[in-house]
Amino acid sequence: MQSEIKICQNCQIQFTIDQDDFGFYQKMKVPPPTWCSHCRFIRKLTFTNERSLYKRNCDNCKKSIISIYHPDIIYPVFCVKCHIGDSWDARDYEREYNFSETFFEQLKGLKYKVPHRSLDQNERNGEGCEYANFCYSSKNIYLSFNVTGNSENIKYSKCFLRQNKNCVDCLIIFKNERVYEVVRGVQNFNCSFLVESDQCIDSHFLYDCTNCQNCCLSSNIRNKSFVFKNKQLSREEYKKALEELKLGTYRGQVEARNAFKDIAKNAITKYAHIKNAVNCSGDLIENSKNCLYSYGVMDAENMKNVFFGINISKDCQDTIFTGKVEECYEFTLGGRGGNRIVFSFSCGGGCKNLFYCDGCGGCSDCFGCVGLKKKQYCILNKQYKKEEYFEMIEKIKKHMDDMPYIDKVGRVYKYGEYFPSELSPFAYNETIAYEEEPLTKEEVQKRGYQWLDKEQKIYDTAIDSIEMSDDIKDIDESICGQVISCQNKGKIETGCTYGFKILPDELVFYKQMNLPVPRYCPNCRYYERSKWTNPFKFYNRQCMCKLENHGHSGKCEIEFETMYSPDRPETIYCKDCYQKEVY
Repeated sequence: MQSEIKICQNCQIQFTIDQDDFGFYQKMKVPPPTWCSHCRFIRKLTFTNERSLYKRNCDNCKKSIISIYHPDIIYPVFCVKCHIGDSWDARDYEREYNFSETFFEQLKGLKYKVPHRSLDQNERNGEGCEYANFCYSSKNIYLSFNVTGNSENIKYSKCFLRQNKNCVDCLIIFKNERVYEVVRGVQNFNCSFLVESDQCIDSHFLYDCTNCQNCCLSSNIRNKSFVFKNKQLSREEYKKALEELKLGTYRGQVEARNAFKDIAKNAITKYAHIKNAVNCSGDLIENSKNCLYSYGVMDAENMKNVFFGINISKDCQDTIFTGKVEECYEFTLGGRGGNRIVFSFSCGGGCKNLFYCDGCGGCSDCFGCVGLKKKQYCILNKQYKKEEYFEMIEKIKKHMDDMPYIDKVGRVYKYGEYFPSELSPFAYNETIAYEEEPLTKEEVQKRGYQWLDKEQKIYDTAIDSIEMSDDIKDIDESICGQVISCQNKGKIETGCTYGFKILPDELVFYKQMNLPVPRYCPNCRYYERSKWTNPFKFYNRQCMCKLENHGHSGKCEIEFETMYSPDRPETIYCKDCYQKEVY
């Protein structure tokens, strides 16, 4: 079948379905999409609340808990311990399929009956994870999200790809220890304010640096020591230059951060970070083959439109936050093994042949089920015999086409569409969708999504952050537990919480690292940190190199696809020009 141009049902913009895509859809036995890849991506994200937390009571043990579900949501919500326990069975909420009602209306009715886990965590977490979401096999994780694989002592951070320790205010890091404000870094130790930097020790304010020790305010350096503002110094000269920055004071840190922004703006940036990969496009891709338009992919093969897919995954399209899966499509949040999971959310533990399922574990051959564990041949949580199950599935698919769900703005959902966003328990501005594609309240509602007017909290602050002592040496334990005013004073676009506290072990960390106490709340710090990353979009661009010694006359003519938009300030080079200049 030849490539085909279609009009996206959601944004009304043209998109192309390639010949290989049609082959994938035929193999998966699903119809081709009616939404473009970006709109499909945002639709899935409307079901993913990562950082909006609330207090409510467990509907089982009645204890006060932290949950991703707003107290006004009528879902039954169990704490992690109760939900993992065996005191309840999702089969008790089974529904008989009703051919006079749309499939998605019936699924919504089931979703609002089955208990949901307050936070997405597994049973292998240690203590201190009560304020962590998407947290697995880790301990002492506070107000941090997407933390996996034996990480510990993490605060105010997001996207930790295994084995990180003693990290504060970081974003997308792997195997780091005792670091602060590191964005996209691997194997750094005792560092602060690193961006796109790996294997650095005792260094600060570095952009795109590798294997550096005792370096500061520099960019694009490799295998160096005692480099300051990209100049080689002696040990004594470097020590003096670092002391003159006075990084233990807030004023000194602000001045250094401003200088660092200029350094990064004038540095050379590689169009994409793709390592040990063949025929791949996107960013943050390692040890992979045939992975297109993807981000955060490791050990993968034959993937497309994937956002964070790690741990030996293959033959998948349109997946988000998955690992160890094969032949999956339109699937969000799943790991620990899975095969042929389609149009589903948060299913793992070796699931197989699932369609339109939510929160199922260890199940196979299920359709439209919620919260089931180790079940087979179920529809809307009702058990069927094998022959009955497959007969019913064909009837339901036809019913979905004959009686499709139509949302309030007229979008049609037949068999082959992901869950309508109207089935999400979250408002658009509670989810990752709002971070990837920020919209105003009016724009959100016009597009048919939900909006939550969040309560504006104004605390009686005990300490004005502007008046705090400038030097960390002058801060003592009396600050701990007191409410400090954020300098953004409730700024809506940053999600400002107005007030925040410093924890005792957090203060110990700042003193060990010689860092001043923050003046902004964790949400505002996260908002500022996120500016270093790109939205999940792709652009055709040309290399910006004009250097004559790089094997081209005039400006380099190499073109590539990158996630750096043309309006970003970075100087983007192709792979060859980047390597010739940096190495």
